[in-house]
Amino acid sequence: MQNLTQNSCAPTGGRASQNLRRSAAQLATLSLMAILAGTVACTEITSLQQSNPGQLSSGIVFTPGNAQLIVNSAQGDFECAYNQYIVTSGLFTDELANAISNTANFDLDRRSITPGSPYGTATCTATQQPGAYTPLAAARASNDTAISHLEGWTDAQVPNRSKLIGVASAYAGYSLVLLGEGSCSAAINLGPELTDAQLFAEAKSRFDTAVAAATRAGDTQTLNLALLGRARTELDQGNSAAAATDAALIPPGFNVSIGHDAIDPRRRNLVFIHTQLSNYSSVESVIQAAYAATSDPRIAVTSTGKLGSDNKTLIVFPNKDASATAPQTLAKYSEAQLIIAENFANTGNFAGAIAIINTLETANGQPAFSPASPTKAIVLAQIVEERRREFFLEGHRLGDLRRLNLAPSPAPGTPYVNGGTYDAQSCFPLPDVERTNNPTLSHL
Repeated sequence: MQNLTQNSCAPTGGRASQNLRRSAAQLATLSLMAILAGTVACTEITSLQQSNPGQLSSGIVFTPGNAQLIVNSAQGDFECAYNQYIVTSGLFTDELANAISNTANFDLDRRSITPGSPYGTATCTATQQPGAYTPLAAARASNDTAISHLEGWTDAQVPNRSKLIGVASAYAGYSLVLLGEGSCSAAINLGPELTDAQLFAEAKSRFDTAVAAATRAGDTQTLNLALLGRARTELDQGNSAAAATDAALIPPGFNVSIGHDAIDPRRRNLVFIHTQLSNYSSVESVIQAAYAATSDPRIAVTSTGKLGSDNKTLIVFPNKDASATAPQTLAKYSEAQLIIAENFANTGNFAGAIAIINTLETANGQPAFSPASPTKAIVLAQIVEERRREFFLEGHRLGDLRRLNLAPSPAPGTPYVNGGTYDAQSCFPLPDVERTNNPTLSHL
C-alpha cells in the first residue's frame, strides 16, 4: 500500500469535524479509519519482513467510490494535528505555562528542546506531551495523497471532484503553513531538508490549487478558507500587499472552526484536557495579567485554585476552551482584517490601520487606540497586541514571533521556575525521527 507519511506512524484516518457536519459523514469516516488502520504500518519497522493476510491493497481503499471518505479522513488528520499544534506552540511561547513535574514538559516550556523531544514524535493521541511535527507531517501527507488520487480520477467517476480537491488542498496548505511557522525546517515525502521559506512556497502552491478548485466547484466556504490561508502564507513570505489583496475578499462573519467531542481522544479539545481537566499546564502569567488589567473577553481566563504537580504553578484555564467539546477557530474574518491593517501600516496608511484596530477594540469593550503621533512602529506594535488577543490559543503566536522577529517572553537567561533558565530557541528543530527515517537525510 502507498506510504502515507514520511516519518513515523502513518495516519489511520480520522473523523472530519466542522460546524454542522452531518453525523452520517462522521460514521462513514470511521469505516475508512478501520480500513486504513489495517493497512498502514510505522516506518520504524518497515525494514522487517512481515505478513498480514487481512491487509487490503491500496487499489481497494483508494477508489473513486471512497473519495468523500478519503477527504473526510485527511481533513480529520489536519484537525487533530491543529489541536496538538495549538498546545505545543502555546507552551513553547507565552500563551501557556507548564504545570507538571516532567522534564520533557520543562524543556518545551523553557524553550530548551532537543531533536529527540516529544514535540517531534508524539502523535495525535498524545495528551501530557503533545506533538507538532509528526501530526502535521501526517496531515500534510494524507491530504496530498487524497489530492493525488482525485487528480487521477475524472469528474464522471467523482461528481464532486473539484470540491474535494479544493478541501484537501486547503488542509494540505494549512498543514504546511503551520510547519513553516513552527519548524526551523522540515522534509516532505522523504525529500531534502526544507527551510521555512520553502515550506511557505509549498503551502502557497496548495492554496493556489484550492482556490482554483473551489472556484470551479462554486464552493464559497472552501474558497474563502483557501484565500485566507493563502493570505496568511503571503504575509509569512513578507508580501503584505498580496496578502491584503486576498484578505480583502473575505466576507464579514466568515469563520471556520474545528469541532470536538468528549469521547474520541483525537477530537477532544486538548487545551481543555491540558489545563482544566488534567492540570498539565496553565495560561501564562502575562495573559492573566493582561486580562486582569483589561477584562478583554478574547483572553478571558478562570482560576481553578489548584496547583499543578510541580507545586508551583496555579492552574488557570482559558474560558474559550472550557470544555472537551469547545470548538477551536482555524480562520475568521478578523484575521483578514488584521492582515489588511498590517499592510496599511507597512504602506503608511495609519488611519486605515487604526480604524480596523478600533473596530475590534470596540467590539470587545476596549478603549479606542488613538496615538497622538502615529508611526509605523507604534501602529504595528498595536496590531501585534491585537493579534495576540484575537488569536489567543489559535495557533498564530509562534508564527507571529518569528515573522516579526519579536523578543521571546520570558527573555533568554531568565530563571525558570522548575530549574535552569529560559533558552533562546525560536522554532522546533528538525526532529531525529525525520532525520533517522528519511534516507535523504539519514546519511548526512
